[in-house]
This record gives sequence, C-alpha cells and structure tokens, in this order.
Amino acid sequence: MQASGAIFWNALLSTWSGGARWILVMAACLLTAFGGSLGTMNPDNVVQTVAIATVAAFGLGGVLVPAATVAMIAAPDALITTCAALSLSVRAVGGAIGYSIYYNIFAGKLKKKLPVLVAEYAVRAGLPLASATVFVETYLTAPAEIGTVPGVTETVLAGALKGSQWAYAESLHYVWFTSVAFGVLAIAAAAALPNTRKFETNRIAVAL
Repeated sequence: MQASGAIFWNALLSTWSGGARWILVMAACLLTAFGGSLGTMNPDNVVQTVAIATVAAFGLGGVLVPAATVAMIAAPDALITTCAALSLSVRAVGGAIGYSIYYNIFAGKLKKKLPVLVAEYAVRAGLPLASATVFVETYLTAPAEIGTVPGVTETVLAGALKGSQWAYAESLHYVWFTSVAFGVLAIAAAAALPNTRKFETNRIAVAL
C-alpha cells in the first residue's frame, strides 16, 4: 500500500500544478492521523488494526517519495543527482534516529508490562498465585522448563500467551503516540513549503 500511495501522490504532483505544498500536507495529515490511531491496536481487533495501518501506509507513500520528487523539481539541473542522493541520505539518517527513539520507548514499556500481564493472565487462567513469580521467570527466561512449575496447564499457558500479546500491543501504543509529534512537525514543514509552480515546466533537464 505504501507503493500505491507513492504512485498516487506522485501522479497528483503531475496533474496539480503548484499543489505540491497541499499534496504533502494531505499525505502527512493522513499518515499522522491514522498512524496515531494505531494506538488503539490490541490482540482482539486485528481487522481494525490492518485497516488503519493500510491507510497510514498509503499516507506514508505520499510523504517519502513525493517529498524527494518536489526537491528534485526545484533543484538546479546540475544538482539534481546531488539532491536525490541527499534525499536518500536524510531519509536513512532520520530513520536511524527514529528507530532508536521508538525502540527505546517500546523496550522500556515492554520491560515493565510483560511480566505483569503474563502473570495476570496466567493467574486468571488458573495458575496458583503462589507459583506466579516462578512461572513468570521461567516463562520469560527458560520456556522449555515451564512444565516443571507447579500448577501449569495448557489453559494457563494459553493465558500467559494472551498476556504477552497484550503486553506487546500496549507497549507499541506509546510508539504510535510518539509518532504523532513527528507527524505534526512534518505537517508544519510541508505547510511552510513555497509554491513550486515556477519550476513545473515541460523542459527536459537531461535526455537519457
């Protein structure tokens, strides 16, 4: 869907003269709104999550590729390749920074939530409360030995699995909420883009 978004928004650049600013604003708004909405994801609403992620990916396609296209449209002929290379470099550096931020948020939340929710769902499924601490430690560090913990049954293991799914989902919520802040910055940057109409001509800079 990201590729479809890139094609759609780039095609819109070709047909809407001078509309680069609003095309990027719309794509960034779509990505921000639906990316943030992924904060509602959980193990029980898979269809909703996939639908929201699909629309978010469509918006993402309109942020990644058309932004580089607009930069190359406005670049002097001699600097088009340099502009393309810089666009890729900025994307790579930004991705690395974003990954570090998101991973640290996710890992920090998961470290707190995983043992708590695994224990909670396992106890709900019938695990004796006295075995909860040993069960969680074994489940998370040496799962092959989980059968040695008193009170463990297939139902308890299914409950623990459900708890771990909820822990991952709830930890990811904070990643999606954080992405909204970056999305707002992207919207502001796109809104500040000057009109590109004067660069949009049928002149061929380089004939291949």
